Amino acid sequence: MKSILITTLLSSSLSLSAQDFQLLNGNILMAQKGKVIHSLSYGYADMPSRTPNTLETPFNLASISKTFTATAILQLMEKGKLNLDDSFQQYFPDFPYPYITIRHLLTHTSGLPDIELFEPLIKQYPDTIVTSHILIDQLKAAHRTLAFKPGEAFRYCNNGFVLLGLLVEQISHEPFDAYLTKHIFNPAHMYETFVYDPTQNKLPTQVTKHAYESFAIDTFSRTGDLKRYRYTDYNNDAAIGASNIITTVNDMLLFDKAFFRYKLLSPATVQLALTPVKLKNGTIYSEKVMDTMQGDGTGSYGLGWELFDQPGYGKGAGHGGFKFGLATFYYHNLDKNQTIIAFDNTAAPSFGAIVTNALHMLNNEPPKKIDNKKSLARIYVTTLVKEGADAAATQLSLLKTDTAHYYLSEWELNKAGYEQLYDYYRIDAALEIFKLNCLLFPLSFNTYDSYGEALNKAGKRNEAIALYERSIQINPNNEDGMRELKKIKAR
Repeated sequence: MKSILITTLLSSSLSLSAQDFQLLNGNILMAQKGKVIHSLSYGYADMPSRTPNTLETPFNLASISKTFTATAILQLMEKGKLNLDDSFQQYFPDFPYPYITIRHLLTHTSGLPDIELFEPLIKQYPDTIVTSHILIDQLKAAHRTLAFKPGEAFRYCNNGFVLLGLLVEQISHEPFDAYLTKHIFNPAHMYETFVYDPTQNKLPTQVTKHAYESFAIDTFSRTGDLKRYRYTDYNNDAAIGASNIITTVNDMLLFDKAFFRYKLLSPATVQLALTPVKLKNGTIYSEKVMDTMQGDGTGSYGLGWELFDQPGYGKGAGHGGFKFGLATFYYHNLDKNQTIIAFDNTAAPSFGAIVTNALHMLNNEPPKKIDNKKSLARIYVTTLVKEGADAAATQLSLLKTDTAHYYLSEWELNKAGYEQLYDYYRIDAALEIFKLNCLLFPLSFNTYDSYGEALNKAGKRNEAIALYERSIQINPNNEDGMRELKKIKAR
């Protein structure tokens, strides 16, 4: 699909990147000192209807929304309405964890459970739509022990930011969306931005999220049409605070300029927001990997902001976001005043490499080659289901030596086998896939374990025992395999 290209400065490295950017199904914007250097749009906002993406196409920010919730909390702090070290229970007496503070929620150091909290409720009532206002009741009903004492460790938690959204409403006496519109969106001139509420009858336009239904299908579907994504796309898609702000790349740049030009918070509060969290033992939380961005560097977390420290590029702040069928990324280089905003409504595997190349190009460095190899697992399984085992084996034999264009993944084959076994009830196809995985990866205990499971389900007891025994021989710590083997032998 032809791209829409707006550029005020097109360096040689940018022109070399055009082919790589076409791996994106979405939008990307790069800016220097708030001025757009490069912005492009590729692919489709909705694939079945062939509706194209444009730079005005609204995307769900996913977890980038957390920076807005944090900004709202810090605005209320500046007005003297709250203290970051206040107990959350001070504002919501029914909240069952008295030692969790607002700061713990902002920094993912509360120890609270994430959306797995709602699994028993949704199992009992499959049509439940989880909204923000049932969270505290669910926490009370679950009687869960925290994963750690508040402040002792970092554990990413969407529910913490849902609670912060409730706190914004409680203190401001305004609905969350109204508060953001009045105090963040309008002051930043973000007139194409809104909070998404799927419980409303009339939903504003936004992109469709896309994913493959399985490894047996080589075309994208809307995630909302796929049963496997119902828990996240239907049951857990209505809470606000952690996600569900809808915007465009251009509006997101307006937020970037407003925030870093101190239109929304004071310089001292911005600095506070971008200070890495210190754990109870006095150490600063950091990891040797960064969200989305590839290459050397470390990642840490402030107050609703992911923090980056990269050799040669300096310090940065922003946030990544993910939903099944959607990837988003926002990055502001604090030392060079550079901004990258990228959205993809297929969550393409190349998304992180594209974002990283954008940083290279902003710094007049040549882009690195992006690996765009095709999955042999998908080709094999698609052919197996459509044409049979012989045709699939032929395809695999002809292509597997072409490692420049194709890759073969044990994990993908294993996942594809389970899809055929449990999602589609094609036991013969599952057995073929698991058998192939054992032959291709004979030193992996997991390939034998999975094949044994499928054979047992097919009623082939002796063969299943032999494969489980082989799996345990390779990995004596395979406790799940040992339990299954014991069950099979007992029958």
